[in-house]
Amino acid sequence: MWNNRRTVLCQLSAGALGAVAPMAFATTDWPRKPVRVIVPFTPGGSTDIAARLAAEGMGRKLGQTFVVDNRPGAGGNLGLEALARSENDGYTIGILTTAHPINSWLYKKPGYDLKTSFSPIGFLQEGPIMLVVHPSLPVNSVADFIAYAKANPGKLNFATSGTGNSTHMAGELFCNRAQIKMTHVPYKGSAPAIADTIAGVCELSFDTMISALPHVKAGKLKALAITTGKRSSMTPDVPCIAETLPGFDVSAWNGMVAPAGTPKDIIGKLHAAMVDALASPNVTKRFTEMGVTPRAMQPEEFHKFILQEAEMWGKTVQAAKITID
Repeated sequence: MWNNRRTVLCQLSAGALGAVAPMAFATTDWPRKPVRVIVPFTPGGSTDIAARLAAEGMGRKLGQTFVVDNRPGAGGNLGLEALARSENDGYTIGILTTAHPINSWLYKKPGYDLKTSFSPIGFLQEGPIMLVVHPSLPVNSVADFIAYAKANPGKLNFATSGTGNSTHMAGELFCNRAQIKMTHVPYKGSAPAIADTIAGVCELSFDTMISALPHVKAGKLKALAITTGKRSSMTPDVPCIAETLPGFDVSAWNGMVAPAGTPKDIIGKLHAAMVDALASPNVTKRFTEMGVTPRAMQPEEFHKFILQEAEMWGKTVQAAKITID
């Protein structure tokens, strides 16, 4: 946890920019051996899939194998801590997600420091979170829902895949912006959260599109909105929360980072290889199927994005008074 939250964003900015400074030793012959990619979550999820797709393409571009190493635990903190402690020679990189700017406010000792621990490589992909409700709930729009919630304060329960993750925080931010009160019901994963929403145990859920959309198409849930600032090509008829609450823009995203001090020329090679991988037809097709999209960002732009996320989620965590430890 950052020691002085009043100055955290300034420190984060200065530290992260320093983290991408070049080192003195020669790196022109990099890579000479396989590169490890630490994924701080279990295999099979959207973060893992995106990492593996990128790693495969980057390996082809750079002529070396990129080996994915799944290190789940503590909401994504264990894997990122392992990355922070790795050598900064370009042979260990990893995935940083929406969870980590959130975790920096939730955990006293997350095991890494966003202001000093990493050199950003670039943005991988993002996808909207979907607000879905049980079909019996008498609402058909975000405006209807807000009015219903205000008329029934504290009576609505929203299910998510766990405390402190992006779906939970999207729900809390929605409550804050809409000025409504709901009860968060955390589950150990997306599947049980959606199952209980379908069963009517919880009236609504915030979940990733890849998890929620199949149940919407089956008529088991009703989609009210998505959390990103623009509508998704997969669900063009589903509005954005921002159409009712201007400025609301939340996504589940991930990007690549390296340990602090990784030479700038290596960061450049990694970034170029990542961009090339994301542009391949195979990756484009798979991302479309997952309901996610890449976003072009230079390392410096990704750094600014992380700062913005840290600021937004810090305010949300404090307003909702959420703690993990």
